[in-house]
Amino acid sequence: MAIAFWNSLENYFTVNATTFDTDAKKVSSALTYFKQGTQAEDWASDHITTILAGNPVNYRTWNNFKDAFKAQFIPPEMQNEVIQSIHNTSQRNQEFSEWYQEWSRYAR
Repeated sequence: MAIAFWNSLENYFTVNATTFDTDAKKVSSALTYFKQGTQAEDWASDHITTILAGNPVNYRTWNNFKDAFKAQFIPPEMQNEVIQSIHNTSQRNQEFSEWYQEWSRYAR
C-alpha cells in the first residue's frame, strides 16, 4: 500500500511538474495526502511540526523526504519481496526481466 501511495505521488508531481517545480512544494503538498486517523497521519504531522519549527522553514529535498518515507513505511525486507515478486511474475509467455527488456527497447 505504501508503494502504491508513493507511486501515485510521484506520478501526480510528474504530470503537474510546472506547479510542483520545487522540492518544498512537493514535500509540503505530499504531507497533506496522508490519511487521517492513521499512523501515517501522525508521522506526517510530526514531520510538518519539525519543518515549521525551523527558522527559516526548511522542507529539505524531495530525495530526503523520499528516504524518510521509505524508512518509515517500506521496510527493506518488503522491498525485496516486492522486487522478487515482480521478477517472478510472467508477462504473457515471458519472464518479467525478458518482458521488461523488450518493453524498454520499444519505449525508447
